Amino acid sequence: MRFLSGTTLHNLGFAAALVLLSLLAWQGKRAQDVLLDANNAVADSLELINVVQGMLSALQDVETGSRGYMLTADPEYLEPYRDGRERLSHLRALLGHMLAGPDRAEWLAELDASIARRVEIAAANMKRRDQLGLEQAAAAMAASGAKEAMDALRAQLGELEAEERLRLAADSALAEKVLEQGRLQAVGGSVIIGLLMIWFLIAMNRNLRRQAQLAQIARAGEARQNALLRAVPDELYELHADGRVDVLSQSEGSRAAAPPALCAVLAEHMTRHPDRNLIVLDWKDGHGHDHEVRIARAEGGESLAIVRNVTEAARARRRLRDQQAFLRSVVDADENLIFVRDAAGRVLLCNEAFADLLGLRPGQVEGQRVQDIVGGDLLAPLLDGDTALLRELPEFPELRRAQLAVNDASGRERWFQLLKRPMILSDGQRLVLAVAVDISTRRQVERMKSEFISTVSHELRTPLTAIRGGLSMVVGGMAGAVPETLRPLLDIAYKNSERLVRLINDILDIEKLESGRIAMHLQSVALRPLVAQSIEHIAGYAGEFQVRVRLQPGEDGDVEIDTDRFAQVMANLLSNAIKHSPPGEEVVVEVAKRERVMEVVVADRGAGIPEAFRARVFERFAQADSSDVRTRGGTGLGLAITRSLVEQLGGEIGFDTQTDHGTRFFVHLPLATRRALPPTGPEDRQRVLVLDGDTAAATQLAAMLDQRGYAAVVADSAAQARQVLAAMPVHALTINLALPDEDGLAFVHALRSQAAYRHLPVLALGVEPPSAERDAVVGGAVGLVDWLSKPLEPTRILDAVRACLGGADTPIHVLHVEDDADLRALVATLLAQERLTLHAAGSLVEARTALAQRHHDLVILDLMLPDGDGSELLAELAAASPPTLVIIFSALDADTATPDADSGIVLRRLVKSRHSGAALAGVIGDYLRNWPPRTASQGDPPP
Repeated sequence: MRFLSGTTLHNLGFAAALVLLSLLAWQGKRAQDVLLDANNAVADSLELINVVQGMLSALQDVETGSRGYMLTADPEYLEPYRDGRERLSHLRALLGHMLAGPDRAEWLAELDASIARRVEIAAANMKRRDQLGLEQAAAAMAASGAKEAMDALRAQLGELEAEERLRLAADSALAEKVLEQGRLQAVGGSVIIGLLMIWFLIAMNRNLRRQAQLAQIARAGEARQNALLRAVPDELYELHADGRVDVLSQSEGSRAAAPPALCAVLAEHMTRHPDRNLIVLDWKDGHGHDHEVRIARAEGGESLAIVRNVTEAARARRRLRDQQAFLRSVVDADENLIFVRDAAGRVLLCNEAFADLLGLRPGQVEGQRVQDIVGGDLLAPLLDGDTALLRELPEFPELRRAQLAVNDASGRERWFQLLKRPMILSDGQRLVLAVAVDISTRRQVERMKSEFISTVSHELRTPLTAIRGGLSMVVGGMAGAVPETLRPLLDIAYKNSERLVRLINDILDIEKLESGRIAMHLQSVALRPLVAQSIEHIAGYAGEFQVRVRLQPGEDGDVEIDTDRFAQVMANLLSNAIKHSPPGEEVVVEVAKRERVMEVVVADRGAGIPEAFRARVFERFAQADSSDVRTRGGTGLGLAITRSLVEQLGGEIGFDTQTDHGTRFFVHLPLATRRALPPTGPEDRQRVLVLDGDTAAATQLAAMLDQRGYAAVVADSAAQARQVLAAMPVHALTINLALPDEDGLAFVHALRSQAAYRHLPVLALGVEPPSAERDAVVGGAVGLVDWLSKPLEPTRILDAVRACLGGADTPIHVLHVEDDADLRALVATLLAQERLTLHAAGSLVEARTALAQRHHDLVILDLMLPDGDGSELLAELAAASPPTLVIIFSALDADTATPDADSGIVLRRLVKSRHSGAALAGVIGDYLRNWPPRTASQGDPPP
């Protein structure tokens, strides 16, 4: 909307005032005319009324004179009579003049007739007085009609007077109204004119103030312009049409003449480009300084030239180009993938390694959106998470991917470790910087290392099992009496086999800790009993060094730990303290509560840790003195393993030491929180713990077991199962190996390591939950008597096998599936005195042949066989009738996630059995009925 300017408003106001004054003048003149007309009308009306009243008075004089003469006959009464007739005649003439007009002619004629009749009557009466005398004249006068004629005249003239009085009142009212309107108009006009005058005065004052302000602003603007011209490093010149160059501003405020060289350059380019309104050129002065010159043409043939010294800017541009070239060299020299993307998905920067992934050059990628790049779909795994980083979400300060696979342009699969972080530029723009480290070679090395570890685990542990088992049997007298001369040699061989086992186990533990493949089976337990148990277990070792181990009195508390791993921590700390204590001294162990943690302290009174070695105490293969390896034994891995285990348990470890006063190791573990236990079942039935991560499948299986007379308790995780086992006696366990919080076989292995659960019937299940095609679960079950890791004590094998013998009257058939002939021979020797028939198989083919020939009550199964995975037999064993029990006997660790032996493979093997609904429950019932006699198990929660 366009507003009127102040000048226009002023002009309009002045015109409105003139118009208003003109209207007031016109209205005054009009009112004056109306008043004059009204005054004339009033005067005429008054004059007419006076004439009417005069005529009535004259008629009265005529009547009075005639009556007086009639009564007295005195001639003096004729004087009023005559005077009245003269005045009547005169006034009649005036009235006729005043009432001239056709509308009053008839009325005037009637008036003249009435006047003439009245005068005639009066003259006739006076004549009768003279002729007849008083009496006859009076009688004649009474009958003459004089009174009626006089009344008619009065009525006619009274009517006229009344009309005139009404007209007079109307004219007076009109005059009063006109006067009142005139007064109001005069007042209103005066007020409006006064307001306009006030407005004129205000507007004039405002304009004056505005002019003063504009003048001040102009002066300030001029001052700012002069200051700006002085402050701006640019030089300004005015070019005239005649070729003159005036200096408007120069650097440092000087006003020297324009340099001739510059004038020549300006004139040359003005002449060379006459049709350009803006001319831009570079100019270098005599001092070697670079300048940027801009010439802008103005009207009238004048031009303005701006000369800017860009020497520093040119240097900055050169430095920027150098930095960009340096950055390009750095990022291109890096073999890792480096790239930067903006919110629009464009690749703003990438190195040669990133572009080479697509078979392109960086110039072909930079500035392009990924979807517009040839082969850009290959980069999809690397672009994950960019949206969250660009949205400033606080929960995404950076993005890390430990490993992801990307196919390059040649189709080769490559593995990367990805790190992304947001970048915020000075203008607020958010970018994503990504660095992808190629770990393909590392993965290959890790795979080779994993294969090597598996080989070490199998190829070393298997012969060690035979060596250790054979020595144990010989030393224990199972092969007959040992000559005393040979016993020291056998003891040395047995101890060194134990040492070699510990070395292999330490090496494998270090590898598993570094790769994060070691499983922690956490549970809430009291700490002091575990410490006391560790001291009890190491008492024999302490006796060899003539060292006592004492547990100080103190308070107890619950911690959430893996009891096996904590026992390993305590064994390392205690054995380390014992080895470094002088004979006859003691190792003091303390357990105390410290705010939110439990503290375990192991203190010795040895020589202390040398200061030069203290920084390397927890390093691998670290020994304070190389002679310690010979005098005290050890691999230098114990404390490194201990620190890793403590950290994975959520704690921390440290030490205090003083030379010649001993060393104090301390471990801090967080206090545990209590968890609710699931409801228990009836006490009069055998209780079966159903452990399954799928609640629907577990509930259906529990209902089927309830129908068969068992009290089923459902647990949906390994942690909940441990609480149930600690809270109530359990007669059997069914476990679906696909657990949400832990590896299923690792849980079984940990369960069997506890004496309280050594002979608990355990049925491994492979179950598929109900689906739209079927209403019941489908799967298989196999009874796991034990999980035995190589190498182990021969007594553990005997214990597991004897648990299966129970009170059988006839020998049972046992199939030992093992590819190592020496180990098969060792087990055969070990079980030679038992009531069983042992069959051997060295491969899957031989095992299947043996299973086809006869039914076996027990199978000792090695998972690593030369022609396949031993778990492939589980589906066949699960389908046997009556059920066949299984002892898994392998060099593989249960908590090591290898692709060849894990719960997923065993689970798939069992699912192949395809028992459905009630049939699966029947298989479970058969296993429980045929399992050797046992009592309900309850004790500390398994680790």
